[in-house]
Amino acid sequence: MDRRDFIASLGAATVASHLPMWAADAPVSSSRITLLHTNDTHSHIEPFGPGNGPISGLGGVARRATLVRQLRQQLGSVLLLDAGDTFQGTPYFNRYKGRLDYQLMRRLGYDAGTLGNHDFDNGVAMLVEAMESMEQLKHPNPPFAFVNCNFDFKGTPTLGRRVQPYLIREFPGIRVGITGVGVAFAGLVTPKNHEGLTWKDPYESLQPVVKRLREVEKADLVVVLSHLGYDMKGTAPDDLLMPGQVAGIDAIIGGHSHTFLDAPTRVPQVKGETLIFQVGFGGVNLGRMDFAVARGAIRSASGSSMPVLG
Repeated sequence: MDRRDFIASLGAATVASHLPMWAADAPVSSSRITLLHTNDTHSHIEPFGPGNGPISGLGGVARRATLVRQLRQQLGSVLLLDAGDTFQGTPYFNRYKGRLDYQLMRRLGYDAGTLGNHDFDNGVAMLVEAMESMEQLKHPNPPFAFVNCNFDFKGTPTLGRRVQPYLIREFPGIRVGITGVGVAFAGLVTPKNHEGLTWKDPYESLQPVVKRLREVEKADLVVVLSHLGYDMKGTAPDDLLMPGQVAGIDAIIGGHSHTFLDAPTRVPQVKGETLIFQVGFGGVNLGRMDFAVARGAIRSASGSSMPVLG
């Protein structure tokens, strides 16, 4: 089903009644999945140099690649995800216009990412060009997917073909549903740089998508890649308010606000809780969330922020 047919099929779907499932402890075998994630990397290809306070010496794509490879070897079932604002921040972006960022992400084996406001800094055409350069790269890793359900791409079909409202990734014993949402363009992106795109309310856009992931796609774990910000203090939609507005989300991987969290924030639900996580900016940390699922129910969940060291 293509994006336009999918959105049309949602119709007047309402908030999902299927809440995140967190079962009581029971002696059953669990399947495990680890979510590794970044946000707001902002073209920081190299580690931060001296004079950057507590983040001096941290980060770097090569170091992140080593850490990701080690964790994949140890853990098995792993997804590598990004919450947007890959572009803008160093001379690497000025020179390569995002092409290098996406090509390196493919080399690292990212599975999915969403779009942040700075990813439109050179306009839609240059964003598509960066995506095309990643697609054309000769590398055994497949191009990673882009997900967003609250941008209307009718006026930008070339970009719309490269962004899905959601995707499914399957592992032994676990189906993971992944979708994404982005921040409003107003005041953040010059109108000519998002020409043809329309922003829609992220909560209203998420409700039917999460419902579909739960009820039609039978996802055991629902993940939202969010570029809304962690806590906007009531001025705009954000990650902390999202679980109260959209039922059925297990994990929110956030960006935009550059919030440094040591561990996920847990937001209680009628059943269980939603984990919200964000790990600063610039690629200085790699986020990790671990979930154990048995018989379609989440049995345990935890997470931590790992510094990317030399």
